[in-house]
Amino acid sequence: MKQLKEKVAIVTGAGQGIGKGIALCLAKRGVKVIATGRRAEPIEQTIAEIKELGGEGFAMTCDSADRARVEEVVKAAAEKYGTVDVVVNNAQAIVPSAPVEETSYDNMLKAWQSGVIGSLNYMQAAFPYMKEQHEGRIINFASATGMFGIAGRGMTKIAAKEWGQYGICVNIVLPGAESPAAKAWAEKFPEEYAKQVNLNPMKRFGDPEIDIAPVIAFLAGPDSCYFSGQSVIVDGANSIM
Repeated sequence: MKQLKEKVAIVTGAGQGIGKGIALCLAKRGVKVIATGRRAEPIEQTIAEIKELGGEGFAMTCDSADRARVEEVVKAAAEKYGTVDVVVNNAQAIVPSAPVEETSYDNMLKAWQSGVIGSLNYMQAAFPYMKEQHEGRIINFASATGMFGIAGRGMTKIAAKEWGQYGICVNIVLPGAESPAAKAWAEKFPEEYAKQVNLNPMKRFGDPEIDIAPVIAFLAGPDSCYFSGQSVIVDGANSIM
């Protein structure tokens, strides 16, 4: 079984926030990181910081909903490093929240394409490499605020059941972190933001690299080889299931 420092990981949405924190955290632990995102500049900056730390990796622009491009990313990772060991499906388009009766088709489609469909694209593209080596880690993401209605949870649990025979662990992480979206929300609604922070038992939101990413490192590493099909809430005891 590979040690974490021997692994190759694709991290989606790695240009900012939680995705960038995960990419840096994994790189510091010796993981080769492929950083993806829709815009080139942020992910190239992430890789530049990784290389400054002595790490290794490269950036590729990719919309997770673009199946052909996802396959190109996975193929490029395998051609350069031999395989893909870990996929972190962090990317998710932010759409306005609204009551069910007011939710637009376009916003729902955008959310599903970037989240569930995008995650499925990476899962299926990486599966042959993980199956062949009889080892792999897939880490999907959902919002901790939606813990009782997670669109991708069923897909994660089914994949964990079906792919466990190949040594592939599939889990879903629900983070409560100080993401760019959270910061933008705080600027727009400072009083509500302060209220939410105060409701958290730890009186703060999580730091992407310090609080959230180490949990991803555990899920990506050898110590989690029997941990699969689970929803992992990382939000400082704010949500207890």
